[in-house]
Amino acid sequence: MTTPALEVENLTVEFATGEGRVRAVSDVSFTVPHGGALGVVGESGSGKSVTALAIMGLLPRTAEVHVSGSVRIAGTEVMSLAPAKRRAATGRLAGMVYQDSLAALNPSMTIGRQLTGVIRLDGVGSAAATERAVELLDRVGIADPRSRLGDYPHQFSGGMRQRVLIAMALARRPKLLIADEPTTALDVTVQAQIVELVDELRASGELSVLWITHDLALVSTIVEQIAVMYAGRLVEQGPLATLFDRPAHPYTKGLLGSIPSLDGRVPLTPIPGTLPRLGAVDGQCSFAPRCPRATERCTTALPPLEPHGVDRVVACHHPLIPEVTR
Repeated sequence: MTTPALEVENLTVEFATGEGRVRAVSDVSFTVPHGGALGVVGESGSGKSVTALAIMGLLPRTAEVHVSGSVRIAGTEVMSLAPAKRRAATGRLAGMVYQDSLAALNPSMTIGRQLTGVIRLDGVGSAAATERAVELLDRVGIADPRSRLGDYPHQFSGGMRQRVLIAMALARRPKLLIADEPTTALDVTVQAQIVELVDELRASGELSVLWITHDLALVSTIVEQIAVMYAGRLVEQGPLATLFDRPAHPYTKGLLGSIPSLDGRVPLTPIPGTLPRLGAVDGQCSFAPRCPRATERCTTALPPLEPHGVDRVVACHHPLIPEVTR
């Protein structure tokens, strides 16, 4: 049996505040199979990016952070490693593409220097690192890659900078690529190009993908499984087609209702209200204040994440569809 690219079990992240600890991520579990692609979706503030940073061990050091649970990347448990060993392991096993390419790239260093610097972490010589950098830039669609090694980030368009970040994420031949909202600041045409590029890289059979986004329509073209997060918790997870055709959680239905139709004939149905403040709705369903199906039970008991049918899990006291078994 092939080892999964990523296994996350009961991941919990708490931040220390003046009012005590607050949970940004609570008991999150999911798996990205070898060669597979999982999309983690939800509104801004739902805990998606904190989850990705916790997996990579990149949560801010300036704040007091408490992380528990298990994270295995290509079979290697990284949570229990000492900080230096964890950075070495995650840097070798996983690559990450960030939302803001200008912030992720050093503006005072050439693209070539930044890219070869990553490659040389594996003991590669200078000349070989340069050739590998040219190969990577070519692979991600940068025209005339050798001549672009001497250029600085501001000399690239937003879409090209994202391609450079993907090249850097691939530099050490990782098993897993984590893409954290990598197309948010790009126009729709460039978004489609980046998604297509990542899908082509995954189709080569050497890469698995964890794609984090608020855009369900975008992620639908690249992933097989969807994990829906709300207020730091998973509320539904299952095959893409199942969730799109028959969402069980009211929040999932709300996200789908916020996708504009191509012909404009289907009206948008935005979700009323806003995400709750962290820790504000402990001990109850965090979606209850915005949910049209909420009852008193939803405000007094936290719904567990339980199997719903044969291919998904749902955390809801009143799911939209009855449990179907076959």
